[in-house]
Amino acid sequence: MRQAISLAVALSVVATPVAFAATGSLTSPSLTPKPLSAEVSTGSTTSPTLNAAPNSSAATAKSTSLGEYKTVECSSDKIFSSNSCNECFVGGTVKKGERLDGLYDNWTNTSKNMLIAYKDEQKNPTMIPVSGSQWKSTPSDVTKLWKYSSDVTWIPSNGKDSYMLTAGQKIKFFESDMGAGYTLEKTNTKNGDTVGLLKFPVVYHALDASTAKEGDAQTHYECVKYTLNAPVPPKADLPPPPKKTPPKEVTEVETGPTETLLLIVAAFFIAFGLMLSLRKKS
Repeated sequence: MRQAISLAVALSVVATPVAFAATGSLTSPSLTPKPLSAEVSTGSTTSPTLNAAPNSSAATAKSTSLGEYKTVECSSDKIFSSNSCNECFVGGTVKKGERLDGLYDNWTNTSKNMLIAYKDEQKNPTMIPVSGSQWKSTPSDVTKLWKYSSDVTWIPSNGKDSYMLTAGQKIKFFESDMGAGYTLEKTNTKNGDTVGLLKFPVVYHALDASTAKEGDAQTHYECVKYTLNAPVPPKADLPPPPKKTPPKEVTEVETGPTETLLLIVAAFFIAFGLMLSLRKKS
C-alpha cells in the first residue's frame, strides 16, 4: 500500500465509498429508465457499485437521483458471467442502424470509507458484440469517444492525478462525447436476443479513514446488455382461393356436322334395306 493522499487533503474530505452508474439513450427510440441502486461487499470493505442509468439532460449528477436501468442478477444471463460482470443491468432494445448515444456512468460512494481513483489507472468503457453482431463506434477511435465529465476535478497527489468521493456522494464520471456513441450495423440474431454488452470498468482504492492508508487497486465492472428490436412483421392477408366451377352435367348428346351426316347416311341404308326386304316378301 502507498500513502493515498496527504493528511491535510484526507481530513478535508469526508471518508466514504462509491458506486458507478452507466447511462445512455437511443437516438431513436429513446430508452425509458428505472431507478436502481446496488452495493457489493468484498471482505471487510464495501466496494463501489455500478448503477446503469439513461441520460437525462435535466439531471445533475451531484444532487439529483438519476433514473436508472433495471438491475438483474448476473446469473440471469451467461453473457454477464463470461465477462466477469459485478453489477448487471438491462439497457433496453436497439434496432439495426440505430445509435446508442448520451452514454455515461454515475459514481456513487455507498461505503463508509473514502474511495480514490487515479486517472492513469482508469480504463475506457467498451461495447462487446454478441451473437455475431457488429457495432461501429463514432468516432472510430474509442479513446476519443469517452471523456471525464465536468464533475470530475483531478487533483495532483504524489505525482498522480487523483479523485476522491466521500460517503453518499454521487458524480457523473465517464460520459460519451457530444455526438459520439455506438451504432448497431449488422446482426444475424432474432428479435429479443442480446446483441451487445456495454462494459464500464472503474479502478479504485479504498482509503482507511483511521490510518489514511489505501488498499490495493480493485476493478469493478458494470455491464449493460442491449437486445435486438426487430419485431416480426404481421403476415399479409392472402386473397381467398378462386371458387372451382363444378363440371357441367351432360344430359344430351351433342352432335356436330360430321355426326349428323353419318346419322343421315345410316338412316338411308336402313330404309333402303327395309325396302328391299319388303319387295322380296311380296
